Amino acid sequence: MNLRSLSLLTLFSLPALSQGPDPNLRILLPERTRLLQGQLIDLVLEVRNATRISNVSVRAGTVNLSPNFGQPVATALDCDMSADAVIRADLQAFNVPGQIELNVSLTADGVNLSDKRVVSVQEFNANSLQRRNVVLFIGDAMGTTYRDAARLVSRSIVDAQGKNTFREGYFDNLLEMDKMPVSGMSMTYGTDSIVPDSANTGTAWAAGNKSFLNAVNTFTDGTDCRWRFTGLTNASTEPFILDNPRVENLWQYLKRRYGYRTGIVTTAAVTDATPAVQGAYSGFRQTRLAIARQYVENPMLGGRPAFDVIFGGGGDPFTAAGRPDKRNLIGELQSQGYQYVTTATQLRQLGSGQRAFGLFKSGTTPLPGSNGITTAVDANMDVAYDKLGLQRPASEPAANLGSFTDQPMLELMTQKAIEILSSPSSPAPFILMVEAASIDKQSHPNNAAGTIWDTIELDKSIGVARAWAAARETKDTLIVVTADHDQSMHIIGVSNAPDSEYFNRTKNEKISYRTARGNQDFTVYGDSPSNARAGLPFINGSTGASNNGGSSGMPMSFAPTNSTTDPASSTYSTYFGSPAYPLDARTGYPVNAGSGLRRLAVGFRTGDHTGSSVPITAEGPGAFLFNGYMDQTDIFFKMAAVLSNDTSDIDRMLNAILNSNKYPKSVGK
Repeated sequence: MNLRSLSLLTLFSLPALSQGPDPNLRILLPERTRLLQGQLIDLVLEVRNATRISNVSVRAGTVNLSPNFGQPVATALDCDMSADAVIRADLQAFNVPGQIELNVSLTADGVNLSDKRVVSVQEFNANSLQRRNVVLFIGDAMGTTYRDAARLVSRSIVDAQGKNTFREGYFDNLLEMDKMPVSGMSMTYGTDSIVPDSANTGTAWAAGNKSFLNAVNTFTDGTDCRWRFTGLTNASTEPFILDNPRVENLWQYLKRRYGYRTGIVTTAAVTDATPAVQGAYSGFRQTRLAIARQYVENPMLGGRPAFDVIFGGGGDPFTAAGRPDKRNLIGELQSQGYQYVTTATQLRQLGSGQRAFGLFKSGTTPLPGSNGITTAVDANMDVAYDKLGLQRPASEPAANLGSFTDQPMLELMTQKAIEILSSPSSPAPFILMVEAASIDKQSHPNNAAGTIWDTIELDKSIGVARAWAAARETKDTLIVVTADHDQSMHIIGVSNAPDSEYFNRTKNEKISYRTARGNQDFTVYGDSPSNARAGLPFINGSTGASNNGGSSGMPMSFAPTNSTTDPASSTYSTYFGSPAYPLDARTGYPVNAGSGLRRLAVGFRTGDHTGSSVPITAEGPGAFLFNGYMDQTDIFFKMAAVLSNDTSDIDRMLNAILNSNKYPKSVGK
């Protein structure tokens, strides 16, 4: 902080307007603002209904911040006709830990105004005894059910002798994320909604503060009326989208202050919301062109690149053809020493150089979007199910990889990212985020196979990181697995629908009904016993109870079979029986076709996010901090605490529990 004792005495004049509401002052910080020591944040003051502003005083405890603030700038707030102004001090930091009271006072049109906030500042000094790494895995929408489904599919494997690795309710082998020794739950609420999106949830765990829907590391401000809820998100309103107060995320914080190496890996477009929260700042997640630019010239890093490793899809906003400004961001990164790859083959051959950039899916012809803030196509990578070449069930769209037939699996991208970031030629510690994006993107249209296999792909990636961390003598890597938010999938049993029905697109039944709001209709295919989509008038198959009327059981496009002597053989979704999948020895993934297959049956209530809390598991130094129920913002501060403190006391306690025969061990761990 600047400790000069100068005061900011400013006279600000606007044309006189008719008598209106009284002047008022607002500090644009949430009530519960929490920061790390030295974490950058924009301090912004809004003054409404005033034509003259003077005697501006801003103090953080005993520190005078007034000289850091610029002159008042006339700004039309709230889209009304009042005279308003904004006073900013961008990229400020609180360098003393503790509860800091921020007090602001000024005179507006002769009226003395004041506002205050208490900012909680957590001490941070990188651990000088042992500098540590962090690998954060985000299963986008991976609530508890999604983990359960991935476990039931990938750990219910039948061998050639008919023995199932899931027997009598126990697994021989749990998921990699299950084997991590510490678990908790994270609440995901945003400032304006109990059902969040990937941007404001990402802001919580990346920057430690809650924000509003669609916001990337920013807080709301008085110019949001020009674009939020109006549909006017375009080049003309982008200045108002990008002027929101920013709060620095952990990736830039560690790189800027301690020389950390940083990376993002995702199966989405790399400018999508979850990867964006590690490297960008915007009020609206769809400002893809600005997000790509910030990756190359980051505002928290003095215009330097945000990351040392970027792997994922969405190449268009990095190309000259995809940008109105015609900047070739790929070329700019290459000129700074980045290795650039576009296929799995090239990725496997990638050396352990200093920095790498991989874009594995793009639009056929990159073009700017008509709104001027994004590209015409946001090209996410294809999902695991399709990259494996598995046949899609009848109700899910057939794979269409186009010319991108050599896309890497997430586990390969994770392996290469860790290799590069941990290269002995650059001994600095690193922080890496790995996202399985299409757990969410396949759940929105209720594509059960797509979302389950993507969760399995994430778990294999977690296995890569766990094996790498376990092999290190220094035991210096914290691994955290969680989700940004949940979706509505539920496990409802098993299904014996034969392949001839499960994959048959030509055999279907139309269901339609009328409501006061309009007609509803959808198509039921032969895979409906294993995937009860949202909107299907689900009838309880175990009791016959129903709010809808009709016969009990799941509607389907073929005659169901049932057996009183062997209930587990029914083609209805049922309580009886357990899943059974064959394994592809070449890929290590379960196969979703073949004789003797018993599929997991799931159902969706909506095609969108939910407000349910999500699980979190952790392993490595300081992992015990992630035990219990927590707010999503706590993840940020817990990761920082592990990097800033000697956690040997809680690590010894956890190891004593894990290594003692006195305490029970979970079967399959």
